[in-house]
Amino acid sequence: MTQHSLFSDIPDSSPTQVEMLGELLRDALRGKPSSLDAHLICHTKDLELEETKTRLHCYYLPTDANGRIRIKPLAEHLRDRVIDYAIPRKTAEEARRVAMETNSLAPISALHERAKNLFTDLAKSGEGGELLLFAMAESIFGITQVICKMTLKTSTSMHYHGSDGVYVEARPEGGLNLYWGESKVYQTPSTAISNCLESLAPFLLDEEGEDAERNQDILLVNEFANFTDEHLIAGLKEYLDKNNPKSLLTKHCGFALTAFDSHSYPHKGAAASTEDVSAALAQQLKNWKKTTKGHIKNNKLEHFDIHFICVPMPCVEDFRSYFLKIIGVSNDT
Repeated sequence: MTQHSLFSDIPDSSPTQVEMLGELLRDALRGKPSSLDAHLICHTKDLELEETKTRLHCYYLPTDANGRIRIKPLAEHLRDRVIDYAIPRKTAEEARRVAMETNSLAPISALHERAKNLFTDLAKSGEGGELLLFAMAESIFGITQVICKMTLKTSTSMHYHGSDGVYVEARPEGGLNLYWGESKVYQTPSTAISNCLESLAPFLLDEEGEDAERNQDILLVNEFANFTDEHLIAGLKEYLDKNNPKSLLTKHCGFALTAFDSHSYPHKGAAASTEDVSAALAQQLKNWKKTTKGHIKNNKLEHFDIHFICVPMPCVEDFRSYFLKIIGVSNDT
């Protein structure tokens, strides 16, 4: 039996349909806009790259009252959000229900351990970046994770295939923005930026069809959409069904994050103010903007809406290794 959608009898681009879909997607967001305020400072937002439809954003790590860079608290915050990221909403809701019935937090604790165990122990794992991508997407940019791919991994010793995340938002004028997520954590900004856009390109450029790079992920979304509201799931599927006219209103967009080393921060043991770091980043941002624009053009992505986020860090390897340690998949001391 075909599932009836709450939106089926409403014109495709009507304000009513858009408002309903948008409200349901907003209700599904995890984390408030302020969730990351203690861990990331917005340096630049919505910087338009000329001759493209890409908007560049730059976020950096804060300093404490002693002038020390706070990198570990960001990794710890992401560790605390592994259930949100890695466990389907229905599973999390069931654990919450059992916890309420039994007056015990054991189901939540078990779910947290299950989520942590889904992460790979590969030394160069980029899953910390993928988790950061998720946290910023939902908390800061207000776009909703549509599928939880971590639970679809066949082995914890490898990454899942496909994009690093699939996110969605309803357009105010009607239709759906489907965001294909990619994150790269590398030492040098040029490598992070070039590899990120090269990985993102096929998900945007491929024409619609069974041989499109994104097709398998769309099939997974149709099968494992990460929502508890069945009306929302049915409504989204109408926009993803190539045989449904509503699919013509689905726009494919990019949501990309790069983290890399930056000399804008003080050396270990030295102190600096937030203002000092911000001023130094302003100088480097000119190069990152130029590099990003160049690779947007090289990959023929000028006509796609893309959020491109730069997160400069004192040392991305310190961030990566500490994240793996506290997630429990590294024996480093």
